[in-house]
Amino acid sequence: MRDAMERLDAYLGSCFGLSLEQLLADATAGAASGAGPSIQCVCDPVGCFSYEDGGRSEQYQGLLTVEGLTYRFRCAVFVDGGGARFLETIGELEPVRWGVRVALPRRGGAAAAQRGTA
Repeated sequence: MRDAMERLDAYLGSCFGLSLEQLLADATAGAASGAGPSIQCVCDPVGCFSYEDGGRSEQYQGLLTVEGLTYRFRCAVFVDGGGARFLETIGELEPVRWGVRVALPRRGGAAAAQRGTA
């Protein structure tokens, strides 16, 4: 699982300027990633532990899709007494679905126009 997290984190950083940590922390707070339709995340709270100092640890599970590759994840987010959110742990991150898209040139495109068959 560690390798998958490191590769995904590197990809997110190089392509979108995001870290996996920030992406999950924002998604669990209900905030959009800012990467448009390339990244989608849905998650549900599955537990919460409160601490005496006013902080709490919230547990989530969900699906993260990055450009057609979907991962199932579980994570914990620590929320301090002031409301700041920090990703505490990622308990699971595994690919569960992927697809391949192939772009083909249109029929009758530029090459056909040059041949006079458009």
